[in-house]
Amino acid sequence: MQHVPIICGNGKSISAAVYEPATTAPHGVVVIAYGSDGLTDNLHGPWKTMVSGYAEQLAADGFTALIPDYFAYTASSPAPAPFTSPGPTWPDDIFRHRDDWQRAISDAVDHATVLAAVDPKRVGLLGFSLGGHLCLRLRAKAQVLVEFFAPEFPELGGIGPAGTLSHAQIHHGDNDVVVPLKNATLIAKILRAEGTATKECTYPGAGHGFATENQADQDARDLSRQETLAFFQANL
Repeated sequence: MQHVPIICGNGKSISAAVYEPATTAPHGVVVIAYGSDGLTDNLHGPWKTMVSGYAEQLAADGFTALIPDYFAYTASSPAPAPFTSPGPTWPDDIFRHRDDWQRAISDAVDHATVLAAVDPKRVGLLGFSLGGHLCLRLRAKAQVLVEFFAPEFPELGGIGPAGTLSHAQIHHGDNDVVVPLKNATLIAKILRAEGTATKECTYPGAGHGFATENQADQDARDLSRQETLAFFQANL
């Protein structure tokens, strides 16, 4: 793994972690977007360990994986907060910076497609929670997408302009009290209306982030990882 600078459209620079496969043959790339906890391991979950683990395994499977630090674009700190409705606990940064973060991830995708041996026609997006929402809004830049427990955010225009994804996969727990399961149902409906082959993976008893050590979350973590890695192998 190496960290590389990405120069964004307005001249700002952010860092991205790049994981490269052993192969020099043309291959796909997966851009990974973390959630509102940032790329950290904290009391809310082992997010850095999980996201980095996906990147490592994708590289082992023959893909380049890239994790942009999109919060750096706005000098934002991780700020976990409920996403269920606007109000006093709504994270103000999302109102102010959603479009900026989206732009930073978009620039990261552009950077990824010109890396050595990357086939620019084989772009995948993998996003978690807020990162999943941002990836959905960028789906026109990718061929395939996997999102985990992403909010739809109707107050912010939903998941945005239509995309041309061939395949998508959605992972959501039915005991998610932060981003209710109805978000996944609505997102799947939108994607299917666009002609995207969409698979919904619902995990009984699992909560937001699949982060606890209860059996439902452990099972969701294990099964969703298997499904995600197989999805990229089959479709990217």
